[in-house]
Amino acid sequence: MMEPKKNIKKLFRTQPFSADRIGKIRLDRNECTVPFPEKHFKKIWSEMDPEEIVAYPELEPFYEKLSGWLKVDRDQVLVVSGSDTGIRTVYEVYIGEGDEVVMLSPTYAMYPVYCEMFGGTKREVKYDEDFTLSVEKILDAINDKTRLVAIANPNNTGTSFTESEIVRVIEAAEDAGALVLIDEAYYHFYESTMLSHIGRFENLVVVRTFSKAFGIASLRVGYMVSNKDIISDLNKVKLTHEITGVSAKFGEYLLEHLEIMEEYVSDVRLGIEYLAKEFGQMGIFTPKTCTNFIFAKLPEGVDGERVVKLLQEKKFYINGPFQDAPMKGCIRVTAGPVEQMRGFLSVFKEVYAGVRERKVTEKR
Repeated sequence: MMEPKKNIKKLFRTQPFSADRIGKIRLDRNECTVPFPEKHFKKIWSEMDPEEIVAYPELEPFYEKLSGWLKVDRDQVLVVSGSDTGIRTVYEVYIGEGDEVVMLSPTYAMYPVYCEMFGGTKREVKYDEDFTLSVEKILDAINDKTRLVAIANPNNTGTSFTESEIVRVIEAAEDAGALVLIDEAYYHFYESTMLSHIGRFENLVVVRTFSKAFGIASLRVGYMVSNKDIISDLNKVKLTHEITGVSAKFGEYLLEHLEIMEEYVSDVRLGIEYLAKEFGQMGIFTPKTCTNFIFAKLPEGVDGERVVKLLQEKKFYINGPFQDAPMKGCIRVTAGPVEQMRGFLSVFKEVYAGVRERKVTEKR
């Protein structure tokens, strides 16, 4: 029997997510929580020619719109099938056996997976219990063995680093001969970016996605921006066709109608404010977030797993409870428009009260 490469054989991957999420209130995976606007959905399809389905995709119109919107040259951009593929491409091109990768912990789950897949060595920089992480800890982790520094900014903790802090990391990595990957999946909810530094540093790659603020996670559209030399190297391992023609059409349309994204981002920010206020009135702590989701730390002794299970039975999907610091004891809720969040909070309060009452009863 054929054996996989040793790096693959020892690799652990989680089981696939449930396929039973469509039609539910999906507040568990940080995707857009409401359907794609129907009038725009119909408009895009009405403008597509049936020939475009049978022909291989022609992506240059999307590249032109994307590079124009980003205000960079065409040869500084590589479109990818979701930012996840972009991250994998960086590992594939630059990480080999024994290369050290500095990454945050916790962070996006695929950073350590790709590190093991391509034979790298993880060097994790852990958050403190209070959701803080000093940039000095990242700088201390960079050494002459470092090949890549991977930072999601904002990170899956909901926290972020300032532009000046990231610059310090890039400079330290440059001195060590290492590449820096800045994952800006949540950029639109934070609006601080390293894109303007692409021309300044030769070791910087920025990756983004259309899955969050633009709301087309199913279509798998992402992109990377860097100097032309790095993009040229990354281009060597790209898929024959980076994304589908349908995905490109949606991407083009969204860049022509930025108000779709902007209105949703505004709705999410209001939803975050509403959730933080309501959770606070219930005595539930919510750390500040720079993303489209919010953590809520349940009081000691409250059965978070039961809360999540009961919510799911009522067709509200959230994530948690988390087991590791700094999110230990927290549930995570992807935010959407206030009206949707009101519906969620109404059910959450009912479930939460029942779980707490059960806890009191069991103590008697």
